[in-house]
Amino acid sequence: MEHDTRSKLIEIATQLFATKGFAAVSVRELTVTAQINVAAISYYFNGKEGLYQAVLTEQFAPILQALRSAQLNDSLSPVERLTLYADQIAHIHAQRPFLARFMNNEVNNPTGYGGPIIEKHFSQVYQFMHTALREGIARGDFREDLNVTYATISLVGILNFYFMARPLIQKFTLFTEQTHTESEYTAQAFRIYLHGITQQPQTGQES
Repeated sequence: MEHDTRSKLIEIATQLFATKGFAAVSVRELTVTAQINVAAISYYFNGKEGLYQAVLTEQFAPILQALRSAQLNDSLSPVERLTLYADQIAHIHAQRPFLARFMNNEVNNPTGYGGPIIEKHFSQVYQFMHTALREGIARGDFREDLNVTYATISLVGILNFYFMARPLIQKFTLFTEQTHTESEYTAQAFRIYLHGITQQPQTGQES
């Protein structure tokens, strides 16, 4: 019963916080919508702030799982690790349709409660990509003149920007709500990115 009540509060809070923002959602609105006693938020989360943090942690959990799965397999090359992570991003956004909103809200208007959580997760993603890119350069997979910091930031943007700006993008493009649009975009965008950073084979030298 306790697990059901806690899960229900997180589910209701996820939609309200994502659509209205943290400050605009009251404890009363949360409990009325969830049809739960007002004391439940304090009991399970120590207040609205704790509930918001629980929502963000739950939203970002699949990203950390994707990072771990890519990092733990020592047999994967840097390209394969990045590819594995990129392949999972579209699925994560599909499973968490409000994730991009939380990203956008906390990046542009960070709260004292959600900001540290977002920063922690972005830091881990950044370090994972940065490390993979540096290893790829050392192995000769990626271009030697690659600015690793810029390349990392570019990849984060490529994999997440579409989902953060999806309503606007769909308004001015041919993108629709088709089942595989997100995964197809992610796959193609990542292939284009890899083409730009991959070390190209020598075609011949002047005599």
